[in-house]
Amino acid sequence: MPENRPARHPSAAPSGSLAKDALSALETFGQSLAATGPSIAIGGTIPAVYLTAGSGALWSVLIGTAIALLVAYVVAQFARRAVGAGSLYSYVALGLGRGPAFATGWGIVVGYVGIAAACLVGAAVYLGALLGSAGIAATGTAAQLALLVAVTVPAAVLPVRGVRLSARVGILLEAVSLAVILIALIATVTHYGLHFDTDQLTARGASLNSIMLGAVLAVAIFVGFESAGSLGAEARNPHRSIPRAILGTVLGAGVLYLISTYIQVLGFDATAKLASSAAPLNELTRAAGVGWLSPVLNLGIVVSAVACGSASINAAARSVYSLSREGVLPAFLGRVHPRHRTPHTGIYLLAAVSGALPIGLIAAGGAELSVYAWTAAFGTFGYLLAYLLAALALPRYLHRRGLLTPGPTLAAALAVPVILYVTYKNLVPVPAWPVNLLPYVFAGVVLAGLAGYGLLHRRDPARARQLGSLVEDTAATTTAAATEEVPAR
Repeated sequence: MPENRPARHPSAAPSGSLAKDALSALETFGQSLAATGPSIAIGGTIPAVYLTAGSGALWSVLIGTAIALLVAYVVAQFARRAVGAGSLYSYVALGLGRGPAFATGWGIVVGYVGIAAACLVGAAVYLGALLGSAGIAATGTAAQLALLVAVTVPAAVLPVRGVRLSARVGILLEAVSLAVILIALIATVTHYGLHFDTDQLTARGASLNSIMLGAVLAVAIFVGFESAGSLGAEARNPHRSIPRAILGTVLGAGVLYLISTYIQVLGFDATAKLASSAAPLNELTRAAGVGWLSPVLNLGIVVSAVACGSASINAAARSVYSLSREGVLPAFLGRVHPRHRTPHTGIYLLAAVSGALPIGLIAAGGAELSVYAWTAAFGTFGYLLAYLLAALALPRYLHRRGLLTPGPTLAAALAVPVILYVTYKNLVPVPAWPVNLLPYVFAGVVLAGLAGYGLLHRRDPARARQLGSLVEDTAATTTAAATEEVPAR
């Protein structure tokens, strides 16, 4: 542990603690898998990549996978050596100090809330389509709002009931959803025939700019992979299981996305309905002669979206819990359920915010798909900020402990400009209103959080200095022990 930690402020120590050693390696992996939401990515984002990059979509996804792996490697370097419920902000505290750490924590919580909100909107959209296929009308603002409430409730209740239950259900729901999508992809291959598509392999007709724009979209389908890091206080053997979950999620999802992209583009090139469809996979199944799969696909995406929203809320609540236990946020956010050992007050609050955000936007007249795009874009800025600060923190963290080697140095050096490039491409050219307002809204939220932390530091510096104090830094402990064992000359 870092030396000279100040005594913990009394408000930083609400009663109760998270369930220690509660999660197996598979269950830890399930958190990152569910938060990434591969079923939603396959059903919604990959078609968007195709509309941007055309025949170069496969290369866009390949580049997006490489970028995600680079960032995942950076995060995994921290996860091998430091564990705690704070995840990325705890890592940044070890490398850059408390100010950047708070910006990271605040940003990643905003990111999780934005993505959770988008997932809930997606679940409501597909639930409405599922009900419509059963002859139950679910259109109009009132119905949309009712569906949002209906999907928000299980997304909040599930993580409160227990971290093991949440992880297991997340794995199960995602597995069921992916199995349904796999059937749809097999049907597409059977109909159109699996062959070497030279147009895709050579990106015929696609420009480098369109491929890179598609890659920016492709990076977004991996966000959430780092959320296993929030389970450091609850996972068994976290120094091994968490890095494996982080890297395994990106590797597994990347392979799945590449296969899915290749097969979907085979079908997309054969149908002219993609651009006008809100459910491209349904168009593929109809074109392949298995339209009866559409309701099953809708159900699969609903459960996957709910699992993704729940996992995002779960991870955000751990960061809020950790900030509370360290005295930075109000003490009630660090309370733990006496039976389930979960940060229930944080979960309920974040679930309410995640549900209220799209409910308010839709009630104000926003279309569901537009609200989905707005909340997802807003959340992505939070992830990008946290990833950038983590990449900047890694070399300094390792250097301080005498562990800096060429591999992590190169990874961090590459990750920083890559993340900046992805951020730039999300801002330029300036998107249409109201999306052009999102960066300013996000910046305002982050600055408001930093102002609050600055005020705390001014009024109660001992309490503010607790930020990052709960992370277990085994690299520092090992380095200190090794130094003590060196005999004096």
